[in-house]
Amino acid sequence: MRFRKPSPEPDLDPAYNTRRTDDLYSTTPDGYIIAHDVACQNDFVAMHRCPASGEPLRVVAHINRAFQGLNEVVALSPVTGERFSFIFDISNEVYQQWWAQQMGDLYERQYDGPPRRVDRHRR
Repeated sequence: MRFRKPSPEPDLDPAYNTRRTDDLYSTTPDGYIIAHDVACQNDFVAMHRCPASGEPLRVVAHINRAFQGLNEVVALSPVTGERFSFIFDISNEVYQQWWAQQMGDLYERQYDGPPRRVDRHRR
């Protein structure tokens, strides 16, 4: 189920950050996936298939863990019902600047720690 259809033009899609960098989808030393916007999180899940059935996974939940600098996307296999969890780092400056732009005066950084860095050994 999709709640909205993404715009074919990234510049018009509010879920898409036009300032993505080469670090997109890299991992942190803790194994979190670098995300630069909401659209890339959905795109990342869409690139994966159920290992047993080969069917695309279906997103069933977005769990806001912003106080940890994270966002979790939970997906299910439509055939086996197996659950897959993808944990994205949203503490990075690219994401935070994009989110601040989206929120305007309502923006409030929720994660107190320093932005996580890319693990150059795990790219």
